[in-house]
Amino acid sequence: MPRFEFRKDPINREWFVIAPQRSSRPNVAGGKEPLCPFCPGNEKNTPKEILRIGKGRSRQSGWEVRVVHNKFPFAPIHELIIHSPGHTESFFTYRLEQIKKIFHVYRQRSQAHEGKGQIVIFHNHGRAGAESLPHSHTQLAVVPPDVIVKTPTAGIEENVIRRTKHFIAFSPQASGWPGEVWIVPARRGRFFSTITDQEIADLSKLVPWVLKKLEKVTEIDFPFNFYIFQGSDWYLRIIPRLKVLGGFELATGLIVNSADPAQLARKIKG
Repeated sequence: MPRFEFRKDPINREWFVIAPQRSSRPNVAGGKEPLCPFCPGNEKNTPKEILRIGKGRSRQSGWEVRVVHNKFPFAPIHELIIHSPGHTESFFTYRLEQIKKIFHVYRQRSQAHEGKGQIVIFHNHGRAGAESLPHSHTQLAVVPPDVIVKTPTAGIEENVIRRTKHFIAFSPQASGWPGEVWIVPARRGRFFSTITDQEIADLSKLVPWVLKKLEKVTEIDFPFNFYIFQGSDWYLRIIPRLKVLGGFELATGLIVNSADPAQLARKIKG
C-alpha cells in the first residue's frame, strides 16, 4: 500500500488516515537518545530542505529555523519546522526574537500552501503530547479538500486570562481539557496567513507567557499540544495533556474535564 491513505467509514462517514510506515519513526522520548537528525552538523540526515532562516546552504549548519519534508508523512504535504539549533530549547526558554522567527515561518508556509486543502500547524511537547523527538519542532500538514476535518470553531471569549493589543487569551467555559487556553485575534474573521508583523510580535510574547503561567499552576513541566486553526476565523489552541481519555470518553465523545475553566483563569491571573 502507499505510505499513507485517507479512508472514509461509509457507515459513520468519518475519515481516518492509515499510515503504517509511521510506526518506523524514531521515538527516543524518555529513552537513550541516538544521533539527533535535527541538530547542527546532522543536516544530511533529514529529507530535502524547503526553507531556512539564517546562514549557510542546504544541508549545512548556520541556520536559525529550518523547514524540511517529513520523512514519515501522513498527508500529501507534510513538513517539519525545526525551531532552533538548540537541542534542549523550547517555547519555555526561547528568546523573543527566536519565537518571532518561528511564527514568521508559520505564516510563510501557510501562504505557500493556500488553496491546496486544510492546513494544520501543530506542535507536540513532551511524551504524553506525542513528541517522538525531543528536539523541538512543529509540523505542518495539508489535508486534501475532499476530506472533512472536524475542527471546532472559536467561540465566546469567556474567562479571559489576558488581553493584549492584538490578542485575547481565554479558557472556554465549555472545554474538555484541564488547563485548555485559546488565543484569538482582536480582529476576528481572518485567515492566519494574513497575520501582520505587529501581530506576530505580540503573539510571540503571549504564547510563552501563557505556557509559563500554566507551568506555574500545574507545578510541572507539563506535556501539551498546540495547533493553529487556519480557517476564516483563525485561532491558536493550547491543550495541556494532563489526562488520558477513559472508556466513557472514547465511547461517547463526552470528555470529562476535572478542572473548572473559570477557576483556572482566576489562578493564572493571580
